Amino acid sequence: MVDDDLSVRVLLKSILSRDNHDVVESADGRSAFSSLAVQKPDIVLLDLMLPDYNGLDILAQLKESEELEPIPVIVLTGSSDRESKLTALSSGAVDFISKPFLPEEVLLRVNTHLKLHDLIRSLRVAVDNLESDVIAAGKIQNALVPKSNPQGLSVEWIYEPSYRVGGDIFDIFKLDENRYFVYLADMSGHGVNAAMLSVMVHRFIEDFRASIYDGEFDLRSFMKELDRNFIFERFNLFFTIVSAIVDFKEGFVLLSNAGHPTPLMQREGSVQFLEGKREALVGINMIHGDVSKVPFRSGDRLLLYTDGLIEVMNEKGEMYGEERLRNLMKSSSDIDIRSTALHLKSSYESFKGSTLAEDDITALLIQF
Repeated sequence: MVDDDLSVRVLLKSILSRDNHDVVESADGRSAFSSLAVQKPDIVLLDLMLPDYNGLDILAQLKESEELEPIPVIVLTGSSDRESKLTALSSGAVDFISKPFLPEEVLLRVNTHLKLHDLIRSLRVAVDNLESDVIAAGKIQNALVPKSNPQGLSVEWIYEPSYRVGGDIFDIFKLDENRYFVYLADMSGHGVNAAMLSVMVHRFIEDFRASIYDGEFDLRSFMKELDRNFIFERFNLFFTIVSAIVDFKEGFVLLSNAGHPTPLMQREGSVQFLEGKREALVGINMIHGDVSKVPFRSGDRLLLYTDGLIEVMNEKGEMYGEERLRNLMKSSSDIDIRSTALHLKSSYESFKGSTLAEDDITALLIQF
């Protein structure tokens, strides 16, 4: 409490002490700053008319201090000048009490702003914790991204986690000299829960692959086991996944799709969506492990992607969509795979402009 009038300080201290508030008194600006340097109060009651400082100058210095700025300041004024009150409020004061004051009014205003201050402080802690969680989730996701291409497979990828942190994961394994296993999954939700589920899915897939001793990785069994192990009731999250086995010796790719966007094949200047049977989401115990067999020729390209790509929004609220994706891939048929991936990235970034992506954007482009 900062006021040069002893009678005011005595009265305010009496009112506040009866309500179990500890009160530190200052009669001028200099002693007020000395007190603030030693202890940080929960609230400041500040008179505007002091012998050595203008109360508005003290208020300005409090609000310029990173440490003291959050402290709520209630201005005490005997002035009926409406302009000075408005100036104090616009300078950072949260309220004012006009002299002479009623004890009930003092307690009501002080206690109200103390409660608000506690709520704001709790909110700031929650936001700081949330930011820490988001950073941790982002690190988890980045740790799962492959560091290099497997030998013998021409593949490029785009991976951009959203500002909300989702749960896209993908990987590519070499099964034997002629075959590769590829998957791309998209966890529901955002934040740490989605990131942690992506870790568990990634680990499950690695363990499943390691359990295949004879090299016969069966796509149907894999999808059914995935659905059986990640039931919704256990995790309160589900996910979509498209998985593929690329067989260069036989010249075909086996595809299984559980709730994921339709893969796209680029061949000889044409582009088509591979409209095989798409099953339910993983986690609701409805996966049958249906597999499509798609032949390919040298030079063909397969694009796998998450819905974050086609659902990118621009400033007009329009979605990027499958048709733009199809046209982009068709126009890129004469350039190399690396340039195609860069062209795709440039296309959706130009489309969305300054709009933030609400979901992860992931795409895998494989050339046979």
